[in-house]
Amino acid sequence: MRVNLSPTHKRTRRSRVFSASFSAKMPSRSLGEKIFNVFNLILLSGFALLCLYPFVYILALSFNEGRDAVRGGVFLFPRVFSLENYTAVFTDSRIVSSFLISVFRTVMGAFLGVLVNALFAFALSKRDLPLRKFLNWFIVIPMYFGAGIIPYYLICRALGLINNIWVYVLPWLSMPFYIMLMRISILDLPPSLEESAKMDGAGYIRIFGQIVLPLIMPSIATVALLGGIFHWNDWLDGTILTSRSDMWPLQTLLLNILQGADMANLLRSRATYNGIFRRVSVTPESLKMAMLVITVLPVFLVYPFAQKYFIRGMMVGSIKE
Repeated sequence: MRVNLSPTHKRTRRSRVFSASFSAKMPSRSLGEKIFNVFNLILLSGFALLCLYPFVYILALSFNEGRDAVRGGVFLFPRVFSLENYTAVFTDSRIVSSFLISVFRTVMGAFLGVLVNALFAFALSKRDLPLRKFLNWFIVIPMYFGAGIIPYYLICRALGLINNIWVYVLPWLSMPFYIMLMRISILDLPPSLEESAKMDGAGYIRIFGQIVLPLIMPSIATVALLGGIFHWNDWLDGTILTSRSDMWPLQTLLLNILQGADMANLLRSRATYNGIFRRVSVTPESLKMAMLVITVLPVFLVYPFAQKYFIRGMMVGSIKE
């Protein structure tokens, strides 16, 4: 007697057969492996919490009233919630302009850095490039030996970049490590792609823009992320290459606020409103916590989106078939 099964029963039966065959292929874990997995999970979870706790602590203090935080006891959540710390930071008109300078430096530095390093790496990947060996040594030697701050300052002064906003971008367009990373990514591409493109009449610019760049996206994301973090966190250029406070990036301005008189001036401006003295709840320590959050928050927001490309780009060239 033949029984006709409905499509739903047929799919259920096939899924059961597949599950049974899949479970039969999977080896059963021993008791030692299960204990190791549990121990490994507990250990890594504890380590992750230890790494995360300082940021949670800083965030809680930044949103807590400064005078109340002096008493201690604030660990995970603000006890007396207040936005006075962030209000005090953004009261300084230089904060906004410095923030815009840092954004300009980070965006332009990351974009132009990716473009220049990719072009340099694409040229070095060509075996018929004139002076190829010299250029390879030319970018390898600076990876291990640096001239120092004084020659760097003298070169920037000779180029007319002192007190110029482009001093934050132009000296850092070419980085040896980024060039080598992107060069390895380009060399890993099949040579037949470029050969077929040349047969179709494509030139080097079209091959670079339409074939090479889309295929080395993990390396591009890695260079953009590392370059952007460097430009965002750098404070030294604003300290030694600019003498005007209105051209300081955010990190340099916050460093000067945290040191000495700028902190006192900021607190004094919060204590006076329309010429009337008033009691304020902010303290130097609470302002420091708010400044740290403002500094680190953009990196926290960008990194999760670029993490998969970053890991893949850092692994380029490490595994060969």
